[in-house]
Amino acid sequence: MGNPAEIWKAQKHGFDVWPDVEQYATERRPMKQIDTSDLERMKWYGFFYRKRDEPGRYMLRVRVTANELTAEQAREVAFIAYQFGHGIVDITTRANLQVQGLQIEHLPAVRKRLEAVGLTSLQTGHDNIRNVFGHPFSGLSVDEIYDTRILCHQITALFLGSRPYSDLPRKFNIALSGARQHAIHYWTQDLSFLAFRRSDGQIRFHVLAAGTQGQNPHLAWFVPVQLAPHQVVPFTQAVLDIFRTEGSRDDRNAARFRFLVEKISIPGLLERLAARLPFPLEPCSQPPEPAMAQDDFIGWFPQSVPGLWTMGLNVPLGRLAWHQLEGLAVLSRKWGDGQLRTSYEQGIAVINIREVYKDAAATDAAALGLSIYADALDRNCMACTGAQFCNIAVTETKGHMFRLMEQLRRRQLRLHNIRIHMSGCPSSCAQHFTADIGLKGVRVRRVLGTREGFDVFLGGGLAGQVHLGLPYRLGVDVDQLPHVIEEVVQEYYLKRRPGESFSSYWREKLLQEKARKVQDEDYRPPVWVCERCEHRHEGEDPPMFCPRCASVRRFFARCDRDQNAQRTPATSDETTG
Repeated sequence: MGNPAEIWKAQKHGFDVWPDVEQYATERRPMKQIDTSDLERMKWYGFFYRKRDEPGRYMLRVRVTANELTAEQAREVAFIAYQFGHGIVDITTRANLQVQGLQIEHLPAVRKRLEAVGLTSLQTGHDNIRNVFGHPFSGLSVDEIYDTRILCHQITALFLGSRPYSDLPRKFNIALSGARQHAIHYWTQDLSFLAFRRSDGQIRFHVLAAGTQGQNPHLAWFVPVQLAPHQVVPFTQAVLDIFRTEGSRDDRNAARFRFLVEKISIPGLLERLAARLPFPLEPCSQPPEPAMAQDDFIGWFPQSVPGLWTMGLNVPLGRLAWHQLEGLAVLSRKWGDGQLRTSYEQGIAVINIREVYKDAAATDAAALGLSIYADALDRNCMACTGAQFCNIAVTETKGHMFRLMEQLRRRQLRLHNIRIHMSGCPSSCAQHFTADIGLKGVRVRRVLGTREGFDVFLGGGLAGQVHLGLPYRLGVDVDQLPHVIEEVVQEYYLKRRPGESFSSYWREKLLQEKARKVQDEDYRPPVWVCERCEHRHEGEDPPMFCPRCASVRRFFARCDRDQNAQRTPATSDETTG
């Protein structure tokens, strides 16, 4: 067997590492003294080793099945982050919660504390089925077709704690949607179920299979069947059995479910399913309607029960301080019924708030530094964990994205329905392939050495239907990034046809062009300095007025970059404004 992961998996199942973890915790054994195969097995329990987090710490990934989180659970995760971690909690693009900075001696206690409040981190990493999520407002929305929460929990019950289903060829992603319109996310899952109502009033689910981002991105295929709600779980189990027994275990780069489907074809998959299922598969020739718009979960949303509201909060890049999550737990009990929802847009919501309490709840959220309002950058930007903690990331992401957002604000660039997603490596945890502007972390060569940079993809996401982005510029270093983004956004605004989306415009253009590698001298516009406050502006022309002191245009003087490089940090673009 040539696949090293399959060798150590065969030697000791991931579940069997826990006694060793408890021993390592008792000994406070340093990470460098733990065998790599055991460090990998720890991912079966949701603990991820972080070599970059000196002197070697661990990340906790918590399942939030069906996006449901109670106040008690939220508070416990917040306290774990405060007591054992770095005091931060990240919301992921699978609606999980992640805590960074744990030490080995903390892990057994963390597991017990999660289980005491009905949470688990089991099987949230490696060759397992990841968090099963649905629409974050499932069971609440006024125009919902089907409440998928029970199906999310039933599917999770299939595999959680199961030794066979925790030994897959590679990871497997499952999502469900009972909403009337389905998000882009469902076209990138290994298995998605999308509710629809037939002309006879019966509710059925469309099936999408074998989508993936990452090294070899591919949008999911439509499986031409329709499922009644009670058929979803056995159908899922049959698919998992096929993948578990027939998926490749030789080459990890070709072991995802999409490669098996490419090998056996959709008709071949249907033949195998028919042999395993106790019911006949009902055909369906009409695929689901493509995603029509990006999801937006920030603001006030009326619920199906009159007088109750959901408060969707802006969490830039999904990062919360521990006291913000703890405060939301208190808020949800005070003004709601102690329930929250996480979203795959890296956000969080408090539900079941009575109309009379809306303003009081929003005021308490604002006191925590959270808001029901967000500008276009906060709404439309996403970033993965990045090199700050992740072992495989090539570049930092959250730090670069926060900086990029501030630079674009200073340039007064508005992103109208234009999304920017930043991933620190080709794995695409921030789903850069299905963003209008996708940024993939790379190392770039420059005169003074290698730097962190990004390949830029345009035209992903919505352009009539769901698309993967096309390469536009390769090897853009982080300092050049604001200029590239400003260029492509402004060109779209200037040259678009009426009603044409950003992705449609750039897809049409890039089909005729080849991606170009960016050089040192590219994207280096003139620098203008305000003579009154020394604010710097980079662009072909100075601004009409200074965004820092409001001086008019005539107070800006042009300086060359050699002069600019000698300026003190206090006058740089990153520290002024």
